[in-house]
Amino acid sequence: MLHKFFFLLTVCAVARGQSAGLLSGTYVFREFDMSISQMTAYAPTYAISGTIVFNGGSGSYTVTGTKTTSTLTTIQTEPFRTSNRWSYRDGMIRFADPLSGDTIEGAVSQGVIVASAPNPVVPGSDLNFFIAIPMGSLNNESFTSVYQTAVLDFSAEIKNAFLNLSPDGKGGLGTITLNGQETNAPGFVAAAANVTQSVSGASYSFNADGSATLTVPANPLFTGTKTVFASPDGNFILGWTPGGLDIFFGVKALAAGAGTNGISQGIYFTAGFDVAGMLHKRPLVSPDFYFGTYHMTGNANGDALVQQVTNMPLGGVTAITWDFATDDQIVVNTDGTAGPDALGYRYGFGAGGNGFVAIGTQGIFGLVVGVRAASPAAVAGAYINRAAVVNAASYQPVIAGVAPGELITLFGSGLASTTMAVAGGEPVPLSLGGVSATLNGIPCPVFAVSPGQISILVPYGVAPYGADNLQVTNNGVASNVVSAGIGVNVSQPGVFSQSQNGIGFAAARHAATGELVDQANPAQPGEYISIYMTGLGAVTPAIADGAVGPSNPLSTADCWTNGSMSVLFNDYGPGASSESDVLGTIQFAGLAPGLAGLYQVNVQVPTKGLTLGDLVEVEVQINHERFQPVDIRQVYIPYGPGAAVPR
Repeated sequence: MLHKFFFLLTVCAVARGQSAGLLSGTYVFREFDMSISQMTAYAPTYAISGTIVFNGGSGSYTVTGTKTTSTLTTIQTEPFRTSNRWSYRDGMIRFADPLSGDTIEGAVSQGVIVASAPNPVVPGSDLNFFIAIPMGSLNNESFTSVYQTAVLDFSAEIKNAFLNLSPDGKGGLGTITLNGQETNAPGFVAAAANVTQSVSGASYSFNADGSATLTVPANPLFTGTKTVFASPDGNFILGWTPGGLDIFFGVKALAAGAGTNGISQGIYFTAGFDVAGMLHKRPLVSPDFYFGTYHMTGNANGDALVQQVTNMPLGGVTAITWDFATDDQIVVNTDGTAGPDALGYRYGFGAGGNGFVAIGTQGIFGLVVGVRAASPAAVAGAYINRAAVVNAASYQPVIAGVAPGELITLFGSGLASTTMAVAGGEPVPLSLGGVSATLNGIPCPVFAVSPGQISILVPYGVAPYGADNLQVTNNGVASNVVSAGIGVNVSQPGVFSQSQNGIGFAAARHAATGELVDQANPAQPGEYISIYMTGLGAVTPAIADGAVGPSNPLSTADCWTNGSMSVLFNDYGPGASSESDVLGTIQFAGLAPGLAGLYQVNVQVPTKGLTLGDLVEVEVQINHERFQPVDIRQVYIPYGPGAAVPR
């Protein structure tokens, strides 16, 4: 049985921080680059570092630094210089990779650039991780802040660590306490050993070029002579070992006792990579490079939604892009640290919560840098905050793009002169309250409007993999043009939640009765439930933009009828012997009849593999052949009596 389900869209605070500024001037950077070639599984890995000067007038940049090349048996360093093109719009940057010329995309916030490989990657692309901070001008005496610092090093045996750097303004770093892990035998992550060690006698000295030289006595995790730079505001440091294959990044520590979950509230743009399998001096074909977001609620539970658009080698000859999102719980301690979380990462949040750094634990050798999306400066007229264009169900920022028929929400200012929404069961018009919107010049149905946010439907006629220009017009006043992620994709699902913030209990009903699936009336083994979402993409038969879903015949999602879609139910217990045990049987996936902009999935709950009384995660997978697979696991259902409240 198919049931109508309607959700009111609620205001959600999604960004907080400093005002965004234009990108210009000299930055210092560190990039790791792995070539993916159809000719060999052992293409080199590169570490590039130095300065990158952005010329705002010409749209060009110049890089001056060094390139370290790592092959299966050797490491070689040489001078490196190049120039190429870049573009910047509303906090998002796109530029040609200094090494390969491939496009790198990312974000600029709090003065920090976080970026990674293009998506979707194609054979011959390079996978990369790029971090840059503005060139600062600190000296020995002014370098006095404590920095929560993370390091990842695979110059020899792979290792990573978390530490505090505490410069004293006199060239000393006091006692450094290192907490991390290293591989006992190269190439065997299973042999990772936890290491905790205190090191005394480390020192620093600033140089004429604005860098500082760190000298750290011998220890297993962070040793030798290193180069470090600080940002002009002193909030961030970035460093590496000359001629090495490492990176360390630090955030200015919070004041003593200032850490709370509230300090982390907002959207963070992230770049990261983890190297889960290594050879001596050389990655195997398993590192993951990604650009993503963390959407932190700042609530008492530390609830968050983590998204990673991950590029990874596949078979050593090509690569795939994987769009992954999961709920998480990141509880901030009074000293600004957090974790390990469900992903196995430990965090350090910086002053004001404007950035964080994280390392993998438990055999995960990874590093993540996150910078909070900056609040836009006050502007006149209609304005879209690019950092706060989100899937209306999951509140996941649309960095991976949007799908035809997807309901998305745009936050900003001056977007409407009134507050109103389309009633359930009514078609969605192309203009509401004098507000209209276009994507790539095609009119979008407008579902709800208010001065600070509007919700619109992505037109079905927008060509996949094309441009991504989004604009709103409020009673004749046009907004800025922003990008909708990396374009229009086949599907970008998000599941509605009962709490209307994209996490917690799924918006689901018992298919037989239409009653809500909740703790008082949990899902039962073998029954069908209806899950409500957006972003499943094209449907057959096709409908006009903004039309309500038909009931005879039903309009089914192409990603289901072509066999790309699956729904799994996970409690991560011992009961499931294989993935097939927790795979739901989909009876229907398509437009909810009688409603506009809403997709409905009727799926059978597994009869085995789960434990009664558990809280069960709902996982939606869509495996497109042409584009990236999508794996979304943001919401839960109670399974049998006694299920807990979602974490």
